[in-house]
Amino acid sequence: MIRFIKKLFHARPVFANSAEGTHAGRITRILENTVSVRNLLGKIGPTADQTSLCGAGDKPLGVITDSGEAGEHVSISLLSASSTTILLVASEAILAGQDIYTSASGKVQNEPTAAGTYYLVGRALTAASGDNTLVEVEAFAPRKVIVLNAFTGNPSTDMATLGDTFGQAPDKVIVLPGM
Repeated sequence: MIRFIKKLFHARPVFANSAEGTHAGRITRILENTVSVRNLLGKIGPTADQTSLCGAGDKPLGVITDSGEAGEHVSISLLSASSTTILLVASEAILAGQDIYTSASGKVQNEPTAAGTYYLVGRALTAASGDNTLVEVEAFAPRKVIVLNAFTGNPSTDMATLGDTFGQAPDKVIVLPGM
């Protein structure tokens, strides 16, 4: 009996499942192109392990927190998993409290004033004085926004435009005012 009890408490190898593939708010990706400025939005690159700068109409993955040459590994803070505020590079002056949208070259902007597809990525907590200045942002999961030109006044044309737009499943639609 004593021998049996000793076997129960004898040191044994311990095995555990690997946590590979899970991340706590950050991931590492390989730069597709050189990024010379930190805090720009990145998107999924041509392959799943790559990232490239996000354009105004691209769905962002997160904030590239490093600069680097093509082929180098960089850290990306995931927008929807960040437990802190984030810094982003603005493309224009932004007031604190305004919603923040994707812009060209990985930057962010105020509510867009040109027709197109954009992504709402957060709310400004501080102001940005202009292009290439930093803005502190409360980030959230990217939300697709489609901005339309003003309605034509022709009901069938305007309804067709809306139908096509809603077929793209946006989270928000903005119709620009007529001139």
